[in-house]
Amino acid sequence: MYKSLLKNASLYSISSLIARGFSLITVPIYTRLLSPADYGALDLLSYLVILMPLVMGAALDQALARFYNDAADEMEKKRISSSILIYTIFIFVPFIPFVQPLSTVLAEKWLDGHVDEGTITLVFLLIWTNAISSIANNQLIYMFRSKQFALCSIGNTIVSISSGLAFVAYCRLGLSGILLGQLLGQSIFGLVSLYFGRSNYLFKFDWAIFKKMLAYSLPLVPGSLAFYLMQYVDRYAINQFNGLSDVGLYGIGARVAMLINLFLMGFQGAWSPVVMSGFREAGAPKKFRVVFNHYLFVVLAILVSLSLFGKEILLLLTTKIFSQGFVVVPLLVVAVILSSIGQYFTYGIQIAQKSGLRLLLNLLALVVNIALVYLLIPKFGMIGAALATALSFVVLTVIGMALSQHYYYVPYRWRKILTATFIAVMVAHLVFIVDFQVNLQTELFKLGLVLAVLLMLSRLLDIKLDPRVLVRARASMLSGA
Repeated sequence: MYKSLLKNASLYSISSLIARGFSLITVPIYTRLLSPADYGALDLLSYLVILMPLVMGAALDQALARFYNDAADEMEKKRISSSILIYTIFIFVPFIPFVQPLSTVLAEKWLDGHVDEGTITLVFLLIWTNAISSIANNQLIYMFRSKQFALCSIGNTIVSISSGLAFVAYCRLGLSGILLGQLLGQSIFGLVSLYFGRSNYLFKFDWAIFKKMLAYSLPLVPGSLAFYLMQYVDRYAINQFNGLSDVGLYGIGARVAMLINLFLMGFQGAWSPVVMSGFREAGAPKKFRVVFNHYLFVVLAILVSLSLFGKEILLLLTTKIFSQGFVVVPLLVVAVILSSIGQYFTYGIQIAQKSGLRLLLNLLALVVNIALVYLLIPKFGMIGAALATALSFVVLTVIGMALSQHYYYVPYRWRKILTATFIAVMVAHLVFIVDFQVNLQTELFKLGLVLAVLLMLSRLLDIKLDPRVLVRARASMLSGA
């Protein structure tokens, strides 16, 4: 299990690394061509592209994750894949007549005329292509075709970003240029993903199987929507209280925090199929505990590193005005880590098919988040928004893990886990207490602090920091690639 997990995670991580690397290339350029308000509008529109397919797609991607590798035979797998794809393609068609009037309302009322109707129309086209492309890419994951998945992810990123940069820098299309580039990349490599997975499609809609999947996935829609709103409601509240410029500064800090996804995205692609195909095996819970300890070690190390060096990263990548967003990095990294644990390690709920619990959990956390956002932002601004997000994910993850343990017990060593987490969080938030100056002495001190924390975490989480292990891991990654 470990070898397969490492190999697939390596490929997903490599594709994620390249994607995020190209994304980082755009930051120094866009922050010099766009204002904080432009960046704020881009942030809000980007999250609309994520949320709409989630609602319209009826969370069928989660049904694919649950039922595909548990299907009785290859024919049933094909019926599952085909039914989901056909639904995703045609569900948006009835809404085409409403695109233009909605574009007018969103441009004038929501974004105060900062963007035009044509830009909003591009967003709706991107929503459609993103939904189809995501389903096609997820299909490759559950077919264990990690190489093809990586190729499509990397290709989409390169085309989207390079064409977007050309449209912005040379054609002067602003936000529309960025969205147009994304539309081009998603369209091309969505088709490529469908080609790679063509052997798994019948292009025949099976209503009986679809009803079974829909019965599983529909209760997940409100919960999934609540889960994602928890991550994005802070932006909308900041826009309401402080305006698009603060959304832009907050968003650029969030971009640094999201660098942790260089690891998380690769892990997600490899881990979910492993859990759902192997949870019945003898000794699986102990293996899952080992994976969790290593996962926690890596994410806490990233938390400390990104938090202590967040200011330097932003000064390197952006202008001075954008670098003010570093203050939200530690809290947002904590929120991302908690979010990932709540997704990847509460598989007991998924195994027990208790999708209704997901709904209740996510709705509870969303209510907590909204209450905290509107309480803390007027008093603490961006930091209040980040704190509200982190605390809501504490609620979600703690209760989710307790329920998951009830349905599928894993022998975690909670005292050591909580001690390691406390140490990492405290060190990460030193940036709130100490005004670190950007100079060589300070950088060396922070580097030493990171190494000291790594040693403590390795002892608490039973991680052997053996260079030979790292060499073998690197060789395995290269072999997988």
